[in-house]
Amino acid sequence: MTRPDQPRPTAPAPFVPVQPTASQHPPAPPAAPDPRPPSVDTDPHPYFRVYSAGNFGEVAPQRLSPMSWSLVGDPMERGTRALARRLWGRPAWAEGGHYVFVGYFGCRPYHNLAAYCHLSASIPGLSPSDVTDAYFEGIDSPEEVTALRSGRARQWAGSAKLLGELRDVGPRLRSLEERVAELEWGLQAATTTDSPIALAGVLRDALPVLEDAWAAHILTTSGLVPVRALQRRVYGRLLRHGEEIAHWLTRPRELVWDRLHTAAATLDPYGPGDFLASSFYEVADGQAPWQDYAVRHKQVASGSGEAGMAAVDPAEALAGMVSPWRSRTVRALATAVGEMMAGREHSKSLAMRTLHVYRRLLPALATSLGGDADLWPYLTIREFTDLATRPGLVERARPRVEACRAALATPMPEHLDLSGDDGVIRPWLSRTPQGQRGVAPGIGVGTVMTPESEPPDEPVIIICSSADADIAPLLPFAEGVLSERGSDLSHIAILSREYGIPCVVGYPGAASLPAGTTVSINGSTGEVTILDAP
Repeated sequence: MTRPDQPRPTAPAPFVPVQPTASQHPPAPPAAPDPRPPSVDTDPHPYFRVYSAGNFGEVAPQRLSPMSWSLVGDPMERGTRALARRLWGRPAWAEGGHYVFVGYFGCRPYHNLAAYCHLSASIPGLSPSDVTDAYFEGIDSPEEVTALRSGRARQWAGSAKLLGELRDVGPRLRSLEERVAELEWGLQAATTTDSPIALAGVLRDALPVLEDAWAAHILTTSGLVPVRALQRRVYGRLLRHGEEIAHWLTRPRELVWDRLHTAAATLDPYGPGDFLASSFYEVADGQAPWQDYAVRHKQVASGSGEAGMAAVDPAEALAGMVSPWRSRTVRALATAVGEMMAGREHSKSLAMRTLHVYRRLLPALATSLGGDADLWPYLTIREFTDLATRPGLVERARPRVEACRAALATPMPEHLDLSGDDGVIRPWLSRTPQGQRGVAPGIGVGTVMTPESEPPDEPVIIICSSADADIAPLLPFAEGVLSERGSDLSHIAILSREYGIPCVVGYPGAASLPAGTTVSINGSTGEVTILDAP
């Protein structure tokens, strides 16, 4: 496995079987051909061997093509390692030839739960449960490898650097917005003129933009956990019922999704909101078999475009209940966390828009493969980029077709335990029973509806197995959201807080509630009550 911080080879190793190096011993007799297809999986990390679909499972297709994995997993790994180097100076646990922070098993994307929980030990005051509650739906964390823990001085120095980087998120995202818009304009010009040279130029320019977008997303996603943990601790000291107050106050002032849905209503095929109708993470969503795994999104005409507001602004109500200095501290922390949430959503939208450029670009350029134009989803982006000078690289895709077919036929558990030495994939069993949790406060009562349904005239509770930003236009018309998946800082939790509606996640069978069911949800306590069943 190639180390992301090393110079990149022409063909990244995640999808190419590693061949043994030659030795000084006489060559062994040729072995019988292996009838099994070559694996497309990444290798498990030697120390951090517990993986979780986690936040990936909420927002990404269950399975990703090798091309999409090279555009999602690989730059996310690079961005996370680069952040770790900037904060802690090449820590031993973030080095080596294996992927540290992400994994790809059975064509399914995973976060390395053990690595991210270990990352929490590098930030003073942070615990693994802060990480699992934020992004991994509250499952138990693996045992820490204490020998790899950083010293206290390095931890505090890294935390100071992290705060410094978080202060610069705004200008960084604005610059990225301009670069993504330039890519979209370049794609439109190249497509309109049907210029292969111009299309190749867009392909060349897209990868640095995508890597920077994922790096910004990694920064805001990572920074949100300690800032949120700090907020909870401070509120616990300054306020009664501090955790519930934090949910009421921590609402982003504005998320990017309303603006993007408004842009999508113009039906501009090259506009910034065009990606909303596609599968966000799968760029081969028009190709078999990947179209069977793609998560289809639905563009919904936006209403007023304004988030719902409570009758009394919680921040103003709080100002009259506590002393001025406490009020300023509490509101400053709420604003900081809210802005970090908005930055996380903004950075994600920029990565999705860049992936949409690839979605339009790759099939147009795949004609250079001649009769093998359908093989491009089985290449990595590095290999595809080099096809012009090395057309033989397309042969690497052929064995992956069968490898992916075999991988897709293998059931993959939600959480993986690869700590055994026998190579067997086992599910990671959480000792803590998982129940529903409130992640956006308030009480909502209504008739259930799915995101695919048309909003009725009566109050509704949106039910889903998981939800992404495509649900945003429906939220102003909803009394709440009830989801099977989600966590404290998941995208649906952030969206619900911005719109000021209650949200409960982790409710088994939420998406299967029959039409006509009336439910009451409490986004503070996580309580769900079936009031009327058809």
